[in-house]
Amino acid sequence: MAGEQLRDLGSLPDPRRTTLSDRDHGDRSAHVAYGDHSDHGTYDDQRAHRERLDRRDHTLRLRAADALAALAAEWYDPMVRQGLLGFVLIVLGSLSPAFIPDSSPLWSLPGSGMVRTPVGSTFASLVALTGAWFALDAWLRLRPSASGRHDFRAVLALWSAPFLVAPPIFSHDAYSYAAQGWLVSRGVDPYQVGPGALPGPFADAVSRVWLYTPAPYGPLSLQIQRILVDATGGLVPTVGSPLHAYLAAMAMRIPAVLGVVLIAACLPALLRHAGAVGPEADRGMWLAVANPLMIVHFVGGAHNDALMVGLMVLALWYAGGRSFVTAAILVGVATAAKQPAALAGLAVAVMFLPAEARRWAAWREILRRTGTTAAIALASFGAVSLLTGLGFGWLHAMTVPGSVPTIAPSSLVAQAVNGLVLQWGYYEWGGVITATVEGVFGVATVGFIGWIGARIALHRPIRFVSWGLLAAAIGGAALHGWYLLWGGLLLPVARPSRRLVRVAVWVSVGMVVYYATNLAFRNQAGWLAIASLVPYAVLMVRHDRAAWRAPIGAPDGLDPADHGPLLARQP
Repeated sequence: MAGEQLRDLGSLPDPRRTTLSDRDHGDRSAHVAYGDHSDHGTYDDQRAHRERLDRRDHTLRLRAADALAALAAEWYDPMVRQGLLGFVLIVLGSLSPAFIPDSSPLWSLPGSGMVRTPVGSTFASLVALTGAWFALDAWLRLRPSASGRHDFRAVLALWSAPFLVAPPIFSHDAYSYAAQGWLVSRGVDPYQVGPGALPGPFADAVSRVWLYTPAPYGPLSLQIQRILVDATGGLVPTVGSPLHAYLAAMAMRIPAVLGVVLIAACLPALLRHAGAVGPEADRGMWLAVANPLMIVHFVGGAHNDALMVGLMVLALWYAGGRSFVTAAILVGVATAAKQPAALAGLAVAVMFLPAEARRWAAWREILRRTGTTAAIALASFGAVSLLTGLGFGWLHAMTVPGSVPTIAPSSLVAQAVNGLVLQWGYYEWGGVITATVEGVFGVATVGFIGWIGARIALHRPIRFVSWGLLAAAIGGAALHGWYLLWGGLLLPVARPSRRLVRVAVWVSVGMVVYYATNLAFRNQAGWLAIASLVPYAVLMVRHDRAAWRAPIGAPDGLDPADHGPLLARQP
């Protein structure tokens, strides 16, 4: 590009050689005689533009070289290679009946029938459980105690690679995404009917519990699903075939990976904005970016939550003193992917408030900024809804995720109470009890988010978003492991206490173990899942004692309750 510009520049006339005798140039000669050197200015502008392009190309080459060097350096670390082996084993063990639909074209491959036997599925479960143990052990061993030892974005790239060619891991959701995209592609409103409205290979791949439920996702997610379904249709001989349905489900990983890339790209800047530097910043990247829970669910499971979190993190990155309007627009776009991202709108508003206005006495300025943010975010959300042609039908499907039992505390309590009541013969009370328990938890969750908003939102807006999203995930009617990543990935930016980091590590490990053992149960190898809890427990206790026995440097090793002044700059 630079060479072509040089050749173009060589053909430009030199204004210094132009005189009044150049009659052919008329007014141009007069301008030069009176000192108007516009052509010379054009030459300088072209040269400056060429230099900017050269610098940009040089910067891109340097960044690419740095990325390759980081990948090579991490590859030679034995723990990184052990983690990669673990994730490869998870992929191999997932090639089993647990989460691959019966209609999948994978079952037509030679030798695939062996995996569907009791012995084959048990062996696959053992492979996946072993892989999860290797991956968790490697992650816990990589926890940084000093700065600069690892580039965790390179670790993320290496550990994510096996999932890029794997079927969706630990979940059927990607098949539901594909079926919903198929509905949109065929002109059927997914907010009104479930995938079962169009019988065929796409519907056959959907989990039975979601076959007749409408889509609860934002219009952006559904339109992306439609685009991916249409795109993969051009890669197969027959549109709507089982191969098309499988490739469409695989393609749902594209927006998920985009979200992960945004998270990995923006999180270091957010950590610096929060004042986390050195070992603390490295531990933050380790806890969020290299976390096996994120890799397994966002990359492996291809959940659309990844795109929502990625856009939300990008909005917070813009809110760090860059562009208020862009940040507010991105909040609306992220909400159009999935609705919990709307909570980040308050953080965007507060982050652009001047320091003197970050107190409730300045409520007029707070209200003005919050209202402006909400207006811009709602406008962008509405624009996406109208442009996609899907409107606001998701409002009628918000209760769909809670329609089946999950590990949500409200769901567990409702199941326990219903179990007792059913023993007494009051069968008609089941729905009332469930609705009441979920309502109580919902009110408590909203109250908690309001309380922390009043206490910390003005001074620590990102902490408010992190804790608020975690509360929304835990207190909601449905809870899945990837829901904890909504706020969990922002937890390092909130600069948590050492105790809270310890809890986050335990939860991350526990969720990965839960889904690995769930795979074994689905493969009719429950005894193996229960037996595997022993080595997992030994692994976690051993690492926990080693990691938390000695104090770690401030501020990550300090408890804010005891050392508040040192942590006064927390977001």
